[in-house]
Parts: sequence; structure tokens; C-alpha cells
Amino acid sequence: MHSLSKWAVLSALATWLQLSIAAPAEHQPRAAAASCNLSNKETWDYIVVGSGPGGLTMADRLSEAGHKVLLLEKGPPSTGRWGGTMKAPWLQNTNLTRFDVPGLCNQIWADRNGIACTDYDQLAGCVLGGGVAINSGLYWKPHPDDWNMSFPPGWKDDDMKTAVDKVFTRLPGTMYPSRDGKLYLPQGYNMLSAGLTQGGWKSIDANVQNDQRNRTFSHTIYYFADGERHGPLATYLVTANARKNFAFWTGAGVKRVVRTGSKVTGVEVECGGSSGVINVTPNTGRVIVSAGTFGSAKILWRSGIGPTDVLNTVKSSSDGSSMISSDQWINLPVGYNLYDHVGTDLEVAHSSVVNYDFYGAWSRPIQSDSQLYLNSRSGILAQSAPNFGPMFWDIVTPADGINRHFHWQARVEGSRSTSMTLTQYLGTGSVSRGRLTINNQLKTIVSQSPYLNDANDKAAVIQGVQNLRDALSKVSGLTWVRPTASQTSTAFVNSIPSNPGSRNSNHWIGTNRMGADDGRVSGGKAVVDLNTKVYGTDNLFVVDASIFPGHITSNPTAAILAVAEQAAIKILAL
Repeated sequence: MHSLSKWAVLSALATWLQLSIAAPAEHQPRAAAASCNLSNKETWDYIVVGSGPGGLTMADRLSEAGHKVLLLEKGPPSTGRWGGTMKAPWLQNTNLTRFDVPGLCNQIWADRNGIACTDYDQLAGCVLGGGVAINSGLYWKPHPDDWNMSFPPGWKDDDMKTAVDKVFTRLPGTMYPSRDGKLYLPQGYNMLSAGLTQGGWKSIDANVQNDQRNRTFSHTIYYFADGERHGPLATYLVTANARKNFAFWTGAGVKRVVRTGSKVTGVEVECGGSSGVINVTPNTGRVIVSAGTFGSAKILWRSGIGPTDVLNTVKSSSDGSSMISSDQWINLPVGYNLYDHVGTDLEVAHSSVVNYDFYGAWSRPIQSDSQLYLNSRSGILAQSAPNFGPMFWDIVTPADGINRHFHWQARVEGSRSTSMTLTQYLGTGSVSRGRLTINNQLKTIVSQSPYLNDANDKAAVIQGVQNLRDALSKVSGLTWVRPTASQTSTAFVNSIPSNPGSRNSNHWIGTNRMGADDGRVSGGKAVVDLNTKVYGTDNLFVVDASIFPGHITSNPTAAILAVAEQAAIKILAL
């Protein structure tokens, strides 16, 4: 184990600052979410649809400004703080759920019943918090190019600095998630970081030197605090929920926004087998859709907003009799511009690597580990499964002259007990795109794969793989499992199908692209304008990863939070 360093001290200070805002779930009384109440005939200044990072931030900032806000989540509560009940057996008689314990996050791949959305063909979280309740908690500041290469005027790096600072003041992040400030089972990190150093790569603090993301590496950073998941659910939602002008309901699925022409008057909600309409304040009320890349697109389609072919599919579904009439449809490219980080998994093995059975920790944890976690929020279970680190970056420029930014994430898992999987994520600079559509059972479908349908994107991926192989070539005793030592990087990349089953990173973005080019006009590609308002509407907005024009190399959570901070300023100023 590493001894305490200056980063551990800083991390401990950051944790203390977070705890001054909101105590961990085990030490705070439950604040259970209200169930959907369709008999409630109140009107609301803002209805926010979806409780992912975008929705939580918007709900907090809008209620902070004095507006009456209702947040709707179609799934159940998640963390113990909010009355969640899904637990591993050894968490019974505690106020902790499977979502609170970082070391149990990978259980989503073994058991997602009651957690994953059932109306999408890809994995997404339909629980309070959305993705930030089920993911690995990875979290670091965006690179300046993430904004400058992908986002429109008003959303460039200089424009976003204040928003990013707000996010990282609220959620500083930590490299040392265990409460005792130690890193557990760091052998894999030590081996790879030493190898990268030998290969000429440089160690950085990713949240301080966030503009240095080329041949650099860092400890993994998380939005955890005090050994628990923490994040937006323990910050933005806590402060919003303390206000009398805020309410939130779980089990409240939004079918569509209710509108007449360009004016939205409310949302149609389904819960408990019934449906009803919740209205916004007449004349001034607004709806913010923050249901994610799949969910937000689906709500717009069911509201008569999107390409004609998709709207006709919705019209032929069970929605047909209640769908808004076709003369009020708004033709926008909803579902186009779909993108995901291109995931390419490499695997190495080394005798120094120590594997930990995180899946076994669900029902048969090592008693000393579970007790260390329960008694002091420390140990391997306070770290995200399956033991991440290091994370590292590279920039490759293929023949078209556009820089491609790569983020790499190492984790201790693979085909051998001493394996590590090294995943390359292609983000900023990529130009490949796909399309999301819907079938007449109202299930969203990735109908056009977004992975490597541009030759220069693929060339950059191949070069990035080769760059890493070269960097680690001096590590004594390192075995290449995938690709094998005799396989070329080109042959390896070409052997992996470019489809969601093989490339999926579950970092989906882009279906409601933001831009100044109104998508109703020939050649226009944008669904929302530079204030995040849906073109052709007066009071309907989208704020989540679906509005990203292109992908970023940073972890999506931090960028979504920053986008929501910026969007709140713009929307409140309208």
C-alpha cells in the first residue's frame, strides 16, 4: 500500500469540505423521495424530467433562484440517503444500498433487474441519479479541446471555466476513496505507471494539469467521498431538497410533453398503471428534459418532435391515438449525431498484479474487508470495482490533420488471475457518427453504429494502440494477451467488429445536438439552440449529454455537470 502523500492530505481536505455540505448516508436520516402523485394539481415554474447529473444540477440551480421546481424520475430510489432498498446481503440492517458501496458497482453487469431501463437496446440506469448511481464514479476535469473542438460559441473553454470551477468546488473528487487515505492493491497501478515512465510518459495530477493530456498518466479520480458513492446525489440533490419550493417524485415516467404548437403546457406522466398531466405555471412555466441520450430523444419523438420517418413509427405504435396531430409536428434531426466513446480493449498479464473478487463480494465478501468497510468506510470495497488505475492519455493526428484525443483506463480484470484490461477510449476529434431510432414497440434502437465509420478515426485508433505497445515494451515479464505479441496493431483493431456489442463504452451522447444551425432549415443539424431551447418551441429545453455536438475525452459526468451549470445561467437569463 502507498503511504499518505500530499495528494492524500489534499484529498482528505476535499472530503472534509464535501462532508460540511452533506453527511454520508449512514450518518444522515433518510429523506425518502415522494412517490408519483397524479392527483396533485399544483403547477410548477419548472418541471425537470430525469435525475441524472444534468437534471440534478438543473433542479438545484433553478430552485436556488427561487423558482418552484418539480423533478421527475421514472425509476426507484437508489442510494440509502434517499430511501433506496436494494442491498447486498451483508448490508442488511444498515442505511447503505448496493449503490452506496463503490466496490459493488460492477454488480450491475451481473444483476440489473429493477435498475436498467428496459425500453432501450443499450444499458442505461433508470433509478434516482441515472448513470451517476450505477457507474464507476470516474471523474476528472475536461481538457480545453473538449470544449474548443466540439462545442459552439458561448460554450468554449474560456466560456466554461466558471461552470467547471463551480462543479469542482462542489465536487472536488479524490484519488484516495478509502477513508483512511490508502490505496489498496495498487500493484497493477505501480507496474503500469513504472512502464509508462520508462516509455517516456509523464505523471500528472489530472485535475490540476488538465491541459496536459498527451503521453501522460495519473491516479484515477472519483467523485466518491468518505468511502461512499457521494457525487451529485449527495450534493446537488441535498441542497435542492432542503428548499420548500422543490419537490421530486420517483416512479414517475414522462410519456411526452403536452404542447399546442410551440407552447408547452405540461408533461404527461405514467406511474402505477395510470397516467395524468402535470402542468407548468401558465405563460411563464418551462420544461427541462434531462432524461439522457436515449430518454430525451424518446420523449421528443413521442411529443411530435423529430424526423418524419421516426414520428410515423411512433404514430403506428400504441401512442398513435393520443399523439399530437401531424400538422403540429416539428421536423428536427432528433436521433442523428449519435456517438459513444469507441472502446478498444487490450489485455496484459504480469506476475505482480493481484486480482480481487468484487463479484464474490456481493454475497460472500471476505469478512475482514466487509467489516473494515462497515466500521470505517475503508479498504478495497471503498474503491471502485474492478480496481482502476492508472488512467492515461495520448493524442494522435491522422492524415486529415484533426487531432484525436485518447483516454486509456486500466483495471484489474481479464482472462487470467494476473490480467489487466487496458481500454482505449476515442473521444475528442472523432468524426464518426451513428443514428438512434425507435421501433413500434417504443424501444429505442441504435440503428446506425457510430463506431469507426471514418477511415481516419480507425487509423488513429490503430496508431494509439501501437503507441501504448511501444511505451510498455520495456516492462520486464509483461505478457501481451490481446493483441498477442505476434499480431500487428492493424490486424488487431481490424479484428474487432465496429458495433455496440464489441465497442460499447456506454458513454452515449449527441442525439439532440446543440448548435446555431436550426435543424428545421435545410442543412441544419441542431435540435437545440445555444441556450439549449428546442428549436420551434417557446419553453422546452434539453440539458444532458444528448446535446453534446461531439464527444469529449474527459469523463462525461464532469462535463455534463458543467454543461448544466452553464445552461442554468443561460436559461434563467431568458
